Amino acid sequence: MIRKRVLCVSYGGGHAAMLTPVIKELEKDETLEVLTLGLTTSKSYFESNGVSCFGFKDFTFLVDSKFHEIGSNLVSKEGSSNLVSKEESIAYMGINMLDLIERLGVEKGQEEFSKRGRQAFLPTNFFVKLLTHLSIDFVIATNSPRSEQAAIVAARNLRVKSICLVDLFALQEYHWIKDNAYSDKVCVLNDQVKEFLISHGRKSENIVVTGNPAFDAINFKEKIRRGEAIRERLGNDKTTILYASQVEPDEHPINALKGDPMLPRDIENSLRQFVRKNDDYKLLLRFHPSEKLQFIGEERVEYGGEDLHSILHAVDIVVVMSSTVGLEAYIAGKPVISVDLSIFTSDAPYSEMGISEGVSSLDALDNAIRETQLGNQVQMGQGNALSNVMQEINSLLK
Repeated sequence: MIRKRVLCVSYGGGHAAMLTPVIKELEKDETLEVLTLGLTTSKSYFESNGVSCFGFKDFTFLVDSKFHEIGSNLVSKEGSSNLVSKEESIAYMGINMLDLIERLGVEKGQEEFSKRGRQAFLPTNFFVKLLTHLSIDFVIATNSPRSEQAAIVAARNLRVKSICLVDLFALQEYHWIKDNAYSDKVCVLNDQVKEFLISHGRKSENIVVTGNPAFDAINFKEKIRRGEAIRERLGNDKTTILYASQVEPDEHPINALKGDPMLPRDIENSLRQFVRKNDDYKLLLRFHPSEKLQFIGEERVEYGGEDLHSILHAVDIVVVMSSTVGLEAYIAGKPVISVDLSIFTSDAPYSEMGISEGVSSLDALDNAIRETQLGNQVQMGQGNALSNVMQEINSLLK
């Protein structure tokens, strides 16, 4: 029996988390041979979760031997990561730089790298060689730029089918995903992300709302059962609010927006005051690990230190700024209120993407809590996103 060969490409741990359940499901199919390219932190994630993978260093024979000298020079200037072997870093930098020079010429390629660094990389020529060498029949990648983008472009050039799995909102990635020739299908988180891509020119019929398989574990039965146990301890006589706090720095690390480091504490104080004035509410407070704060308890205010996903199934309302807890709560079927005053709000536009009810002032927080409709939550169910994604993959593999 000749098996179809599927190549999965991932750059980074979060994207590897999205692909891992997909890879494991594909590996159950005896008609398929699944190969995984794990780049940067995705390699350690894959290996720790039982997925074997390879890197650029395993295919250096496909390119000119000059890659080593070029890569060594670039790595010595940039430094290497503890999470990626030096050999892999040299191969990655060398192959990408060779590809850039092949695409733009020596002078223009070096100029682009000087301006943009790794953002200038798009090793399409290398991936054409890789897909051809491995006789790949289908490509799966997430929405990362550079290698994942190049893999899908190379697949298109070779008339090999591909699918792009979008982890969150595609706020930057839409620049290339909007191209209707980019992948045969695009799988997205929710209807708002689909509409966002459509508004930028992507055809509706090629976009499917599947959810993100990395988040399916939120609704595993054991998480729900633990949540019920936590709720029993907390009591069912109060509406329970979870506030997932986070750090707000002085300045955004990329766009130089000025932040208010006291905003997380101002939100906490507003919620504490609300609970003091409203006997039928209870507050669970959860600090981000990097906050390193001492919790101070009071009547109907407790610390939520248990497993996060279980806690989400124990509470009624979740309040965040831009924490991923907001997205996880939405997937758990909980009403989310986002305080849209953070310098990171535009990076995680929950209210804009239909995930939260956004408030633009702390004065509006009390009413938002009171007006939140409880009891209408929709549990998305175990394995929902994975089964949705697999349905799209299998339809393309036929």
